[in-house]
Amino acid sequence: MNRARPGHRTLDAEVEQVRREARRRFGGFVLDVANPGSHFRNKEHRPLDSRVFEQAGALGLLGFSLPAGIGGEGRDKLAWGVVVEEVARLSRDPGFAVLLDISVEITELILSSGTPELIETYVPDLVAGRRFGVQGAYESRDPYDYRSTARLDGDTWVLNGAKRFLAGAAFADLFVLFLRDEASNDMLAFLVEKDDPGVTPVPMDTMGMHTMGLGQVILHEVRLPRTRLLWRADALSELNTYARIRRTMSACGVLGALDGVTENCVEALSARRRGGRRVLDYPNVERSVGELRMLLQSARASVYRALDGTRSPDRDPYFDEFATVAKHHASECALRVGRLVMSLQGGEAYMSAFPWERFMRDILGLISGQGSQEMLLMQLGQRTIVGLEGRRVREEAAERAVAKLADGWWALHALAHEGGGEFADAARAVVAAAGPDAGGAVAGGAVAGEAVAGNAEAGEAVAGNAEAGEAVAGGAEAGEAVAGGAEARGAVAALLDRAHALVAAVRAGRPPEALPEGPAGLVEGRLAGLAEGVWGLLACGVARETGLLARLLEPCTAREAAGDLPPALAEGLLEALVGASVVHRDGEGRYAVAEGLERVLIGGPRASAFAARLRRALDGGARLRGGKPDAGGAAPAGCGGEAAPLADALVNSLLGRLEGLPVLLDRPGAQVGCAAGDGGWSAVELARHIPFVPVLALEPEPVAADAVLVGGGGGGEVRVRVAGPAGFAEGDRLALAWLPAAGLPAGELRPAVEAAVAALLPGGWVVMPCPLPPKRPLGAAAARLDLALAGGRVPDEGEVEGVLAAAGLGHVRAAWDDAALGLRLVAARRPA
Repeated sequence: MNRARPGHRTLDAEVEQVRREARRRFGGFVLDVANPGSHFRNKEHRPLDSRVFEQAGALGLLGFSLPAGIGGEGRDKLAWGVVVEEVARLSRDPGFAVLLDISVEITELILSSGTPELIETYVPDLVAGRRFGVQGAYESRDPYDYRSTARLDGDTWVLNGAKRFLAGAAFADLFVLFLRDEASNDMLAFLVEKDDPGVTPVPMDTMGMHTMGLGQVILHEVRLPRTRLLWRADALSELNTYARIRRTMSACGVLGALDGVTENCVEALSARRRGGRRVLDYPNVERSVGELRMLLQSARASVYRALDGTRSPDRDPYFDEFATVAKHHASECALRVGRLVMSLQGGEAYMSAFPWERFMRDILGLISGQGSQEMLLMQLGQRTIVGLEGRRVREEAAERAVAKLADGWWALHALAHEGGGEFADAARAVVAAAGPDAGGAVAGGAVAGEAVAGNAEAGEAVAGNAEAGEAVAGGAEAGEAVAGGAEARGAVAALLDRAHALVAAVRAGRPPEALPEGPAGLVEGRLAGLAEGVWGLLACGVARETGLLARLLEPCTAREAAGDLPPALAEGLLEALVGASVVHRDGEGRYAVAEGLERVLIGGPRASAFAARLRRALDGGARLRGGKPDAGGAAPAGCGGEAAPLADALVNSLLGRLEGLPVLLDRPGAQVGCAAGDGGWSAVELARHIPFVPVLALEPEPVAADAVLVGGGGGGEVRVRVAGPAGFAEGDRLALAWLPAAGLPAGELRPAVEAAVAALLPGGWVVMPCPLPPKRPLGAAAARLDLALAGGRVPDEGEVEGVLAAAGLGHVRAAWDDAALGLRLVAARRPA
């Protein structure tokens, strides 16, 4: 049932309570003191009498949101924003509420300096309204290019320059001015009094806001004591903090003016009659009044959201996106309201004796403060770009951090690998990349000893010259390192065995009560770091397979994260993940996954690839540790679970860049060919992402029907042909041939490409997923060992492109890559 929870207090209810309080406490003051004479003040361009602020101080209006310790009430910014809105609604001077807030914000600027002398001298008078302060920063230039400057002359600061567009400058007693330090080029903030020698406030004639006392302040050799320096360090940050809240409060002032003019407009129309009917009864008028209300309420929604955000401890201290949106949106709504009111009021709207034309002039002045509309959009655009790019960097960094854990995993497996076999060369390369410190620490077995000790075969495998041999080990020093390696090598082997026993037990549904003994204290030096990587990857893989990692998308305790796992095991996994920087623990003992890993845990194509890479590492390590020569069932890079993000990239990133492919896919009888040979995984993903186009899958052996069913309602058809990667025929009419290169031995790459080209329609494309090894040497060697154990390989640089060009294809290029995934797509087109 769509019913409110009993006792639930909405934000609207909270706002309405404050609004009623504001009317009760301050409404009479606005209506009886501030409003009288407003029309003629505006007409004569006379600013507000500064004594009105002293009366506001006596009522507690200026101290409403200021700390109780200085005589204020300590109310939050949401309540203060509602008061500003209500004062603006009742006031005949739209700028009055804005001026009240400016004085309050100046008081807060002085308080934030923490300088007792300045606080004692100025704050009591500001709270009481005996002084009025304004801020001056604008020069239409970047802060570090200000022409208004300050220089230190002994113990005295000397100020020169001018600040324009200061609201209240005509009657202000105090100015907080931001200037450039001539010596350091830093931004400084000073407290300047209007009576200081050399200070000249100059009024400005403006289109609107005639009662706000807009003006500029000219500084000529103004000499101030050091004590008047409000902010020496990081004054720009203070200015940004000031601007952040001023934007929100400016939006509140605009909102109140918008509400007031809407109410007054409808009231003015209520007595008018046309054709024997009330004007308000005409549908077009009702429609316009409805739009007025819509604009008011949509502006309120954005402003109240920004006000509510001021109470968040996680709020950005320097840039408030919601405040910027609220200021822009409220201003746009006010402009539209002004046009509607002008239209509804007809000829009266253009007469200065009525308030409508004044609203239009004044609202243009209100919206220009705290950044023009275009500037607000530019700042939001910059913020969006930086935010999105920053998130992508964090996501890629998080995935790379897990990939680096795999470096240690494969390094220790290679170091502990005994004997030769088909993976011996790949293991030696990993040992060499791990460095002589790691290799020497465990050398002693056949492969490890050769890799470190410098025999001819190992030397040739690593580099093939004297210098490389020396880098691997090659001399008396390496021999000494080997001498004590048996014990360390045994410790490494035992650690790996415990890791694989844990994986086997968890997969069998019999997890141990606690995490087995880890690498702490077992080995030293470079080897210790690699061993920590082993334990981190193990914890990551087990936590993902058991769902523990996904539960950490929301911060939770170890017991909450455990699920069905034994509590001690869950706690051990969590601590290992914290040590690997995959998970962080807050001050309350709650655990949460690293921010950048969210996209690989919430589901979707990248989650599938992340799971596939972890499982391939765990399974490949077990095969290497068990000495099995058979690569077995793991899919190589770009296949199996890693096919999903590649199919997604093909459709959502590349389809428009592969010239003519969308048209070919729509051609009757066209097919997509897939030679992944991964039991239908890649074919299914292609069919899901390119529905209604049949996918012809080449598989080395028959695939069960349920393995290639495509779900999701409207998925494509997968047809399986039992054949090798060169099993396409000329009559297959392929618009697209999908050939993962990692699963093709060197001798099968060219025949597979030639068969695919023969089966392509003219203008069809071959797309080849290829491994993209990391640039770090250990990561690249580990990736090659990983693929070798899965029955794949990393093609030589330029090999794939060369084969495609030799087959007569054009437009050969690396069309897409993702370093975090470790994959790229190479594409080529058959000439039409």
